[in-house]
Amino acid sequence: MSILRDTGESIDLVSRNHINSEDLTGETVWIKQPLDKNFTCLSLAKIELQSPVFGKIITKATVIDASLDNGIYLLGNRSAQLIEEQRKTPNLNAVVTRSQKLKKETEASAVLKPPPQRPSQTVLDENPSIIVAEELVPFPLPQAEGDTNRLLKVDSEAFASEQRNCTGLKPCWEKEREGKGEFAKKGDLLFRKNKDHFGNVNLQLVIPADLRNENLALCHESTSAHLGVTKTKDRLLRHYFWPNCVKDTENYVPSCDTCQRIGKAREKGKAPLKLVPIITEIFSKINIDAIGPLPISAKNNRYLLTAICMSSKYPEAIPVAAFNSVSVIDALLEVFSRMGFPREIQCDNGTSFTSQLTTEFFERFGIKVTHSSVHHPQSNPVERFHRTLKRLLKVVCLQSGEDWEKTLPATLLALRTVTHESTGFSPAELVHGKNLRTPEVLLYEHWVNPQKSESSVTEYVFELINRMRRCQDLAVERMTEVQVKRKAWYDKNAVRRKFQVGDQVLVLATSKPN
Repeated sequence: MSILRDTGESIDLVSRNHINSEDLTGETVWIKQPLDKNFTCLSLAKIELQSPVFGKIITKATVIDASLDNGIYLLGNRSAQLIEEQRKTPNLNAVVTRSQKLKKETEASAVLKPPPQRPSQTVLDENPSIIVAEELVPFPLPQAEGDTNRLLKVDSEAFASEQRNCTGLKPCWEKEREGKGEFAKKGDLLFRKNKDHFGNVNLQLVIPADLRNENLALCHESTSAHLGVTKTKDRLLRHYFWPNCVKDTENYVPSCDTCQRIGKAREKGKAPLKLVPIITEIFSKINIDAIGPLPISAKNNRYLLTAICMSSKYPEAIPVAAFNSVSVIDALLEVFSRMGFPREIQCDNGTSFTSQLTTEFFERFGIKVTHSSVHHPQSNPVERFHRTLKRLLKVVCLQSGEDWEKTLPATLLALRTVTHESTGFSPAELVHGKNLRTPEVLLYEHWVNPQKSESSVTEYVFELINRMRRCQDLAVERMTEVQVKRKAWYDKNAVRRKFQVGDQVLVLATSKPN
């Protein structure tokens, strides 16, 4: 590829098309373009350059999006200085004795050979002299995909052997032999009995010590989208168990490096919480809003139209190129094709939602529109979903180096298949009557080999209807309890303001149309 020298650039620049995932060091750097006040966070990758003029240098380069690839490698001042130092390094033909030659051969044999040339490396020519930009310290990022591959290599027999040989599971085996009821043996595998919302007994597979970190990584990283402690514990305890697994999860999630880099916003003290009516019918009320502008994706999209069902908490997000009335209507039609036409929609006072075209669209389909209070985004629960979605997209993009639009389906899958605190069920359970199959479920089935239940279509339909009715009733109960608890907790630090007739107040006048 062509290499251009940029005297105004501090660090090298290369496209994502020429970088493999293993070349990423896990480090990031903030860069700023001329005449631009905003900073951009880019990943760093290890790059190798070779030339007959200066030999070989190993440096680092920032990685830009694949859509900006123009086949050029920009050489910054840092690598240029290394090249100058390499040129000045003298290569003397000194006399070498036989003992010195033997010593050098011995030292050379102890040095690991350099890795084979990868397509991501920019190569000009070969030369034995090497200069390294700096000591590349390995970045301790958990590799969830590699951990999953290691788990899949463990078959059911090997897993049973790991269970028997694990010293930490001896108390569990003793309880199973004593028949105390907490643990049960099915075939050669050890399970723990656990009751769900309906009192049904589920079997949790007991994980040996050697496979616990990989299971934690599977339930927190990759397609699990780096959710918090509560949701990670919920995902883990659906199928797995080991002694002190809750404490291990509480220690693992806060120590996740990627989560610590992104962080999460802290709330400030607010006014007393006012309760809103609980919606009992699924998809009868949908809250919508927009996220953006985001970095331009490979499909030229910069915004996200988000929607969330207020009954099931089922989330949806549609990428759009521009946020105007036409794109909003097209995205809403795509949402309605999955959720159906709601009775009520809540949105803010943005021009795309209050325009004549959008208003007529809502009137045509008999949809009641409720607008959120000005300067009070907390009145729209979808704003809280925005905070979670943006944080998860940042984490997944930082770890995988992919475009945000490519990681969006996996992030939505993670949010739909984990228990929501308000309802006590996952959104998929309330909408479909059962939870969706996720990678941890596939691994569980790979180890346990469960038998498929044989029932007629009529029995399945009636069971599904009864289950969805019970789930909805329990979810409404749960939401009522959670509302009361959250208000009591929220109002502890709230500032209650009371006004009397004649009091002087400061009116905050809006400076924008919305």
